[in-house]
Amino acid sequence: MKFNNKKQARLFTFLIGFTQIYAWATTYYLPAALIKVIVSDLNQNSLAIIGGFSWALFVGGLCAPKIGSWIELEGGRRPLSLGSLLMGLGLILLSQTQGLFVWYAAWTVVGLGMALGLFNAAFAAIGRFFRHEAKTIIIRVTLISGFSTLFWPLTTYLIQAVGWRTTMVLYAMPHIFILAPLFFFNIPNWVPAYVETQVSDQRVIPEKIKLVFYLLAIYAVLRSIIGTTISVGILNMFEGLGLAISAAALIASLIGPSQIVGRLIEIYFGRNFDPLNSSIFWTAVLPASIFILVFMGVSSASIFAIAYGMSNGVLAITMGVLPMILFGSKGYAELLGKLALPVLIAQSATPLLAIPLIERLPAISVFFFAGILGLASLGCLMFLSSVSKRGRKNS
Repeated sequence: MKFNNKKQARLFTFLIGFTQIYAWATTYYLPAALIKVIVSDLNQNSLAIIGGFSWALFVGGLCAPKIGSWIELEGGRRPLSLGSLLMGLGLILLSQTQGLFVWYAAWTVVGLGMALGLFNAAFAAIGRFFRHEAKTIIIRVTLISGFSTLFWPLTTYLIQAVGWRTTMVLYAMPHIFILAPLFFFNIPNWVPAYVETQVSDQRVIPEKIKLVFYLLAIYAVLRSIIGTTISVGILNMFEGLGLAISAAALIASLIGPSQIVGRLIEIYFGRNFDPLNSSIFWTAVLPASIFILVFMGVSSASIFAIAYGMSNGVLAITMGVLPMILFGSKGYAELLGKLALPVLIAQSATPLLAIPLIERLPAISVFFFAGILGLASLGCLMFLSSVSKRGRKNS
């Protein structure tokens, strides 16, 4: 296969972008439509059922560093193909669930598939092939994949029409028979010669690498805690503020489209700013939107939903692009794997901790606590920026 930079860029953008829509919709976003049905069908405690999804994230987090090293070593063909196969097999196993043992076993397989097939692995594969030219492709992939939440109505319809077990089997088939072959036959297992010979484009001086890495990891963990808490509890939290369930659902539905709007703004206007400064701005939008809601009350719920959605949408770009900007393109795939470990572990624990808090504390208190975590994440990024700038001045 001959190398054509523009042709390969288009291939990666559309192949990974559109397959990410399906991968996210049929794995990470599946519990939102599935949990209540499973709790009723299996007659189990909701926390035990949600624990299966948390377990999947935990398993994925433990495997993420090894997966990053694998992709750094040989590229994304086999990891992404295996990820699709495992997601499909996990969904089939989910369809056979009769109790908690099979439920957790199935989510173990799905968790491995997500670690091999969602953003971290996909970004690593793009970075491995294109190095510092990967930033534009990563941004475009996040924009395309933002449409994955549009599967929620389809999933709900299929569960009602054919049952949740058949829905799992139907969702498994494209993973196994379409996505896996697409990855295997279209993603190169080689790297262009000019990429292999690139000099280091690292921004952070060696003495500050560990500090910057820890700051970025803490930032990502704080944002994942906020995002996961809002994801699993937003309807209950809005109801706790006094909104009727129909109004809460309507306002919460603004978050998904707002994520896409935020990414579009970043794509068309963010190029005029330093990526780190742009990330600081969008991070500041998060606590600002929360405290507007806290102090202005339920009348500002729509403002919060839109602003939070835009900030959260750009977060995917931030975590895909900033590691390359700060640490350079060499070793990018391995670095993403290391960053994914604490983030996925935090995501796995958050639902189990957040749900009892949301049920026991006033909604306004939960929002306020999220705002404090948002300010802490902003502080991490600003300190990181300061360290990075000092490094550039001294280099």
